[in-house]
Amino acid sequence: MASAQQDNSKASVDAPPVENGRDPASSPGEDEWDEERLEKAMNILKEMHIQLRGLRTAVPRLIAPLTTKQPSPETLYREFRRSTSTANQELQQFWKLMNDEESLKVLEQARKSRAENPNGIKPWKVTEHPDWATRGT
Repeated sequence: MASAQQDNSKASVDAPPVENGRDPASSPGEDEWDEERLEKAMNILKEMHIQLRGLRTAVPRLIAPLTTKQPSPETLYREFRRSTSTANQELQQFWKLMNDEESLKVLEQARKSRAENPNGIKPWKVTEHPDWATRGT
Protein backbone atom coordinates (compact mmCIF):
# COMPACT_ATOMS: atom_id res chain seq x y z
CA MET A 1 0.00 0.00 0.00
CA ALA A 2 2.80 2.41 0.91
CA SER A 3 4.68 1.54 -2.28
CA ALA A 4 1.56 2.29 -4.36
CA GLN A 5 1.28 5.72 -2.75
CA GLN A 6 4.96 6.39 -3.45
CA ASP A 7 4.48 5.39 -7.11
CA ASN A 8 1.50 7.77 -7.39
CA SER A 9 3.47 10.62 -5.83
CA LYS A 10 6.35 10.04 -8.26
CA ALA A 11 3.94 10.08 -11.19
CA SER A 12 2.38 13.33 -10.02
CA VAL A 13 5.81 14.93 -9.61
CA ASP A 14 6.95 13.84 -13.06
CA ALA A 15 3.72 14.88 -14.79
CA PRO A 16 3.27 18.62 -15.35
CA PRO A 17 0.25 20.19 -13.69
CA VAL A 18 -2.77 20.70 -15.89
CA GLU A 19 -4.38 24.15 -15.94
CA ASN A 20 -7.90 24.68 -17.35
CA GLY A 21 -7.78 21.28 -19.02
CA ARG A 22 -4.59 22.13 -20.94
CA ASP A 23 -0.98 21.17 -20.41
CA PRO A 24 0.95 24.40 -19.75
CA ALA A 25 4.16 22.82 -21.08
CA SER A 26 2.63 22.42 -24.50
CA SER A 27 3.32 25.32 -26.79
CA PRO A 28 0.41 27.45 -27.96
CA GLY A 29 -0.53 26.26 -31.40
CA GLU A 30 -3.45 26.28 -33.75
CA ASP A 31 -5.86 25.22 -31.01
CA GLU A 32 -4.85 28.03 -28.66
CA TRP A 33 -7.08 31.09 -29.04
CA ASP A 34 -5.77 33.90 -26.84
CA GLU A 35 -7.46 37.28 -26.41
CA GLU A 36 -5.58 38.94 -29.28
CA ARG A 37 -6.51 36.19 -31.71
CA LEU A 38 -10.14 36.30 -30.56
CA GLU A 39 -10.23 40.08 -31.13
CA LYS A 40 -8.91 39.60 -34.68
CA ALA A 41 -11.50 36.88 -35.24
CA MET A 42 -14.27 39.18 -34.03
CA ASN A 43 -13.08 41.88 -36.44
CA ILE A 44 -13.15 39.39 -39.32
CA LEU A 45 -16.67 38.32 -38.40
CA LYS A 46 -17.74 41.96 -38.09
CA GLU A 47 -16.38 42.73 -41.56
CA MET A 48 -18.20 39.68 -42.96
CA HIS A 49 -21.41 40.87 -41.35
CA ILE A 50 -21.04 44.42 -42.70
CA GLN A 51 -20.29 43.21 -46.23
CA LEU A 52 -23.12 40.70 -46.16
CA ARG A 53 -25.56 43.38 -45.00
CA GLY A 54 -24.35 45.55 -47.88
CA LEU A 55 -25.06 42.76 -50.35
CA ARG A 56 -28.71 42.70 -49.28
CA THR A 57 -29.25 45.82 -51.38
CA ALA A 58 -27.13 44.63 -54.33
CA VAL A 59 -30.06 43.46 -56.48
CA PRO A 60 -32.17 46.62 -55.98
CA ARG A 61 -29.09 48.75 -56.78
CA LEU A 62 -28.36 46.51 -59.76
CA ILE A 63 -31.76 47.04 -61.36
CA ALA A 64 -32.19 50.68 -60.29
CA PRO A 65 -31.12 52.05 -63.71
CA LEU A 66 -33.75 49.85 -65.35
CA THR A 67 -36.56 51.15 -63.14
CA THR A 68 -36.03 54.84 -63.90
CA LYS A 69 -36.54 56.64 -67.17
CA GLN A 70 -33.22 57.34 -68.83
CA PRO A 71 -32.64 60.13 -71.36
CA SER A 72 -31.23 57.71 -73.95
CA PRO A 73 -30.53 54.01 -74.50
CA GLU A 74 -26.81 54.78 -74.24
CA THR A 75 -27.29 56.32 -70.79
CA LEU A 76 -29.39 53.34 -69.73
CA TYR A 77 -26.69 50.95 -70.91
CA ARG A 78 -23.91 52.97 -69.23
CA GLU A 79 -25.76 53.18 -65.89
CA PHE A 80 -26.72 49.52 -65.94
CA ARG A 81 -23.16 48.53 -66.80
CA ARG A 82 -21.86 50.67 -63.92
CA SER A 83 -24.32 49.11 -61.45
CA THR A 84 -23.43 45.57 -62.57
CA SER A 85 -19.73 46.32 -62.23
CA THR A 86 -20.20 47.71 -58.72
CA ALA A 87 -22.34 44.75 -57.63
CA ASN A 88 -19.83 42.32 -59.10
CA GLN A 89 -16.93 43.99 -57.25
CA GLU A 90 -18.82 43.87 -53.94
CA LEU A 91 -19.70 40.21 -54.44
CA GLN A 92 -16.12 39.28 -55.35
CA GLN A 93 -14.80 41.15 -52.32
CA PHE A 94 -17.21 39.26 -50.04
CA TRP A 95 -16.37 35.94 -51.71
CA LYS A 96 -12.66 36.63 -51.22
CA LEU A 97 -13.19 37.42 -47.52
CA MET A 98 -15.33 34.30 -46.97
CA ASN A 99 -12.73 32.04 -48.60
CA ASP A 100 -9.72 33.67 -46.97
CA GLU A 101 -7.63 31.19 -44.97
CA GLU A 102 -7.98 33.17 -41.73
CA SER A 103 -11.75 33.50 -42.18
CA LEU A 104 -12.08 29.76 -42.68
CA LYS A 105 -10.07 29.16 -39.48
CA VAL A 106 -12.34 31.53 -37.57
CA LEU A 107 -15.48 29.81 -38.82
CA GLU A 108 -14.05 26.37 -38.07
CA GLN A 109 -13.10 27.46 -34.54
CA ALA A 110 -16.64 28.76 -34.04
CA ARG A 111 -18.08 25.41 -35.18
CA LYS A 112 -15.73 23.51 -32.84
CA SER A 113 -16.48 25.78 -29.91
CA ARG A 114 -20.21 25.46 -30.42
CA ALA A 115 -19.97 21.67 -30.71
CA GLU A 116 -17.88 21.41 -27.53
CA ASN A 117 -20.05 23.75 -25.48
CA PRO A 118 -23.50 24.29 -27.04
CA ASN A 119 -25.11 25.53 -23.82
CA GLY A 120 -25.12 29.14 -22.70
CA ILE A 121 -24.57 30.74 -26.12
CA LYS A 122 -26.21 34.13 -25.92
CA PRO A 123 -27.99 35.43 -29.04
CA TRP A 124 -26.49 38.56 -30.55
CA LYS A 125 -28.63 41.68 -30.25
CA VAL A 126 -28.05 44.85 -32.23
CA THR A 127 -29.36 46.93 -29.33
CA GLU A 128 -26.40 45.78 -27.23
CA HIS A 129 -23.93 46.80 -29.96
CA PRO A 130 -24.97 50.12 -31.51
CA ASP A 131 -21.65 50.46 -33.40
CA TRP A 132 -21.89 47.06 -35.08
CA ALA A 133 -21.94 48.53 -38.58
CA THR A 134 -18.99 50.87 -38.01
CA ARG A 135 -15.65 49.54 -39.20
CA GLY A 136 -12.66 49.89 -36.90
CA THR A 137 -14.54 50.08 -33.60
